[in-house]
Amino acid sequence: TCVFREIFKFPCPTCGVTRALLALLKLDLEKYCYYNMMAIPLFIATVLMVIGSRKKSKFLQCTSAVIFFSNIPYYIYRLHFGIIP
Repeated sequence: TCVFREIFKFPCPTCGVTRALLALLKLDLEKYCYYNMMAIPLFIATVLMVIGSRKKSKFLQCTSAVIFFSNIPYYIYRLHFGIIP
């Protein structure tokens, strides 16, 4: 269970990412899309942020931030239509 959701009784912007990535590992694209289609971009953003922090690369950190912020409209869409599992 998501700690954020347990505390605030509200889904977080990354809700479903873990389940989406696990579904993708099983090659189940339907479940991947159901859980959170931003899972791969968010995973890439996390990796870029870690690498960018270690290498002191502003470019990688900014690229990561752009990916993270692009998740916001998708999150709002999912909230509006009630499609967050």
